[in-house]
Amino acid sequence: MRSKEAKYIELVNNIKALTDGEDDLISKMSTVSCEVFHAFDEFNWVGFYRKTGERTLKVGPYQGGHGCLVIDFDRGVCGKCAREESVQVENDVAKLPYHIACSSETRSEIVLPVIRNGELVAVFDIDSPVPGLFDGTDEKYLKEITDLI
Repeated sequence: MRSKEAKYIELVNNIKALTDGEDDLISKMSTVSCEVFHAFDEFNWVGFYRKTGERTLKVGPYQGGHGCLVIDFDRGVCGKCAREESVQVENDVAKLPYHIACSSETRSEIVLPVIRNGELVAVFDIDSPVPGLFDGTDEKYLKEITDLI
């Protein structure tokens, strides 16, 4: 069985190869969502919420069940990520009074800001039904992936 780090190294290399020379944001988001979703069996939702207003995120390319359509910066883990422009790792979302339950199956979540030309353009959200799933390895490689966008 391959380690989490080995899976991420292969994933980063695949995404680099698939997106090399592409500058369209939606195309890159679509490819990243697909590749990350299929790389880990523990992920049940992988996708982007695009910044579409001063304090509004709207669902973008994703893989998995339905996501929330609109998230205000004042709501949920994605809103907190957008508001603070910092990575959010939550390994027991049931304990968060501000968590938005887009899926009742979600137990842990990692959300990363996507910054392009110095501006927040989206957040990259990954959900899992496995509590305590996300750690520094996920954060390290997912940051590398969001930097490719």
